[in-house]
Amino acid sequence: MRSPKTLFMVTLSVCSFVYGGDSNRSIRAVRADSPPILDGLLNDQVWLLSSVVTGFTQRDPEEGEPASEATEIRILYDEDALYFGCMLYDSEPEKIVARLTRRDDEIESDGASIRIDSYHDHQTAFEFTFNAAGVKIDILQYDDANREDVSWDVVWDIETKILSNGWSAEVRIPFNILRYQRSDDKTDQEWGINFFRHISRKQEDSRWAFTPKNESGFVSRFGHLTGLRDLPTPRQFEVLPFAVGKYQHQPATDVQRKENEFDTDGGIDLKYGLTNNFVLDATINPDFGQVEADPSVLNLTTYETFYPEKRPFFIEGTQIIRFSTFGDDFGPGMFYSRRVGRAISTDELDVPPGGSISSFPQTVSILGAAKVSGKTESGFSLGVLQALTQEEAGTVEHSTGVTSEQILEPLAHYNVLRLRQDVFENSNIGMILTSTAKEGRFPAITAGTDWIVRLDTNTYQLSGFLAFSRATNRDGDRENGSAGKLSFQRIAAKHWLWSASMDFTSRGYNINDAGFFFRPNDWGSVATLRYKEDRPGGIHRGYATQLFLHERWNFDGVNLFQEMSLTGDILFASYWSGSIEGRVDLGKYDDRETRGNGLYQRPHPYSFGFSLESDDRGIVVAGFEHTFGWDTRIMRSSRSELSVQLKPTPWMEWSMETVYERIRNIEAWVENVRLNSGGRGSIFADRDTDGYNFTLRSTITFTRELTLQLYGQVFLAKGHFENFRQLVGTSAFVPDATPRDIDFNGQSFNTNIVLRWEYLPGSTMFLVWSQARNGGSANYYASLGDNLGDTFGIPPANVVLLKVSYWLSM
Repeated sequence: MRSPKTLFMVTLSVCSFVYGGDSNRSIRAVRADSPPILDGLLNDQVWLLSSVVTGFTQRDPEEGEPASEATEIRILYDEDALYFGCMLYDSEPEKIVARLTRRDDEIESDGASIRIDSYHDHQTAFEFTFNAAGVKIDILQYDDANREDVSWDVVWDIETKILSNGWSAEVRIPFNILRYQRSDDKTDQEWGINFFRHISRKQEDSRWAFTPKNESGFVSRFGHLTGLRDLPTPRQFEVLPFAVGKYQHQPATDVQRKENEFDTDGGIDLKYGLTNNFVLDATINPDFGQVEADPSVLNLTTYETFYPEKRPFFIEGTQIIRFSTFGDDFGPGMFYSRRVGRAISTDELDVPPGGSISSFPQTVSILGAAKVSGKTESGFSLGVLQALTQEEAGTVEHSTGVTSEQILEPLAHYNVLRLRQDVFENSNIGMILTSTAKEGRFPAITAGTDWIVRLDTNTYQLSGFLAFSRATNRDGDRENGSAGKLSFQRIAAKHWLWSASMDFTSRGYNINDAGFFFRPNDWGSVATLRYKEDRPGGIHRGYATQLFLHERWNFDGVNLFQEMSLTGDILFASYWSGSIEGRVDLGKYDDRETRGNGLYQRPHPYSFGFSLESDDRGIVVAGFEHTFGWDTRIMRSSRSELSVQLKPTPWMEWSMETVYERIRNIEAWVENVRLNSGGRGSIFADRDTDGYNFTLRSTITFTRELTLQLYGQVFLAKGHFENFRQLVGTSAFVPDATPRDIDFNGQSFNTNIVLRWEYLPGSTMFLVWSQARNGGSANYYASLGDNLGDTFGIPPANVVLLKVSYWLSM
C-alpha cells in the first residue's frame, strides 16, 4: 500500500502527462560476456565496463536542488538479463533505516527504485523497488503511472549490503519478465528508464530524470536507456502447479448443520509468452484460500457494497482489461472480476420452517480461466479474458426429512474483449465488449468506447466514454441501456487546476452481470476547482484546497443532488499531515429510498470533518479522523477513527484501527406494505445505529522469504427503530401503530493468520488459519462489553489450509 503521505504528495504534484524536463538524459547499457556475482558488493571487474548514472535531483524536501547524498548506478546486460549495480553513498551510514517486511510492503525505509519503460510508449513502466534490507516491491504502472497493478509479481534477484560509506545493491532483472520490441544484432533498442532514491531520516526523495512539481508527467518524463542489441525473444513459459489440503469446521446454526470435513485439491497456473509483447495467462481450478477475507460492513443503503479484487489471477493484467466509467470510487466499471467465482450467502437458500441446510457452497467454483494481454510496437493494446464457472447448488432438508436441491448459480461463461490504441502524443482511444452467458438465461452483453486526449503539450485533458448494455431485468424482460461521460480538465499548472464533466445513465442501463455500477436513470454535472502550493513555507511542506460541485437529476425531471464540498490538505514542516472538509447536499428527492414506491423528499444533510496524522518515520505513528453530521430534520451523526502503527523492531510492525460511528434519529425506510385500498404504502421510522470496528494487522518478517501475517476484525453493529409512520405523498406522514420487532444487534469476528514461505524463487508455501464468528440478537440496548463477550461466545467456523506451489520456468 502507498502511505497516506505518499498519496498526498502525488496529489499535490498532479502527476500526469507531458514531455520535457530531464527526459533527454540517457545512459548506455554495456553487454558483458560474464555476469557479475550477485552478492550486493560492486567488486566484480565487469562493473568497470559500464558508464555511471549520477546527478540526482531532489523532489523533496528542497525541490530542484542536487541530492544531498551521491548515488551511482551502472548497467550491464547479457543474453538473459539486465544487471544494475547501485552504490548509494551516505555520510551517516549508522542512520540508514533498513527494515525487513513482507514482499510488496512499502514500509518507511531507505530505498531505491528502478523503473523501466521497455514498451517505450511513455505510459507503461515496470517498477522494481527495493529497500536497504533487500525487500522487493514489483509493480506494473500504466496510464503514465496514474494507475498501478500492485499484484504483478515476477521472479527477479537482488542482494544488498550496508557499508561504511552507505549501502549498495546488485539487481538482476531477466528479459523474459519484460515486454519489448523485436531486437537484432545491428540495431540498438531505446527504452525509457528512471531511477529514484529515498533517504528516510531526511524524507528526501530524488530522481535521475527530474520533473518539477508544477509540471505533469511520470513515465513520459523518463530518461533513455540505449545500447541494447540482439536481445532474446521473451517467449516466457511458466508453469505453477499447486496442491491444497484443507480442513473445515462449520458449527451448527439455526438453519445449518454442523460440518467437519477434510479435502484435498489441486490446480495449475500457466503463463506463456505468445510473442515478444503478448502473454497468455491461464488457470485451472484456482484456489484463493490464502487471500485475506473481506471486512464486515453495515450496509443499510439501496446500493451494493463494493469490495476490491484480491485474487492474483484477476488482478494481474488489469492495465489492459480495465474500463473505468465513473471513477475508481464507483468500482471498476464495465468489468468487475469479482462477478466471476462470486461468494454465496446462506440467505440465497429458501429454507422452509423447521428445515435446515444440509450442504452449501461458500463460493462459485471456477473451472478455468484464461486471458491474453499485450501491446504492439505501434501502441495497440489487446486484452481478452474468458472464464467458466460451474453450476452450484445447495441442499435443504425439510422438517419431514425430505431433502431438495436448489440451484444457486447456473453454469456460466464470461467473456471480455478490450482494445486500445495510442494516438497523438500520450493519448489513446479504446473499446470494450463483454458477455455473460448463464445456463437457462439470455446472454447479457455490454459494449463501450473510451478516450483520453491530451492537448496543449499535455496541459489539458479531454476524456470520456460511451457505453451500451443489453440485459435481463428483474421482470425477466430484455432491455437496452446506455451511459456516457465527457470531462475536460486542466491537469498541469503551478497553482490552479480545474475540471468540468457531464454524464448520464439511461433507465435501462445495466452492466452488473459483468461490471459494477450503483444506479441507472440519472444525469448530472461535476465541477472542481483546486489550488495547490508545492513550495515549502514556514510551517508547511505543501498544501492544497479544493471546491467540489455536483448536481444530478433523473429523467423524470426530479432533482437528486445539489452537493457542494470544500476540502483542504496540508503536509506540515514536521511531516505531520492534516485535512479538513465541509459538505452540504441541498438535493430535493431520493427516488430509491422507498424501494420503487415513489419519491421521498429527504432532509438536507450537512457534515464537517478533520484528520491528523503523525510523521510516519516514527516508531509509533498515530492518526485520528472525526466527522460529525446533521440534517434539517433532527438527525445527528458522528464518526471517529483512531489508528496506531507500531514498529518496535526492524522486522516487525503492528497496526491497530478503531472506528466508532453513531447515528441518531435518521429518517429511514423500513418496509413497503399492502394497503386496504389495494396500493402499497412505504413505512418509515426514526433509526438509531451504533457501529464499532476494531481491526488489527501485523507483519512479522523472519527473513525476506519467510513472513507471518496476522489480520483480525471485530465488527459490532446495532440498530433501533421507533416512531413508525406511513409516507403520504413525498414528505407528509401519518402514524402507523403496527407493532414491529426489527431492532438488530449483530456481532462478527474474522481473523486470518498466514505463514508465507518462498522456499525457492517463485515457489511458495502458505499455511493459513482463518476463523469466523457471526451472530447477533435483537437486543439493541446491550452494552459494548456485553457485545464483545457475546462475540467471542459465538461458535466459530474454522479453516486450516496448506497450499504448496512449485514454479517452473522453461
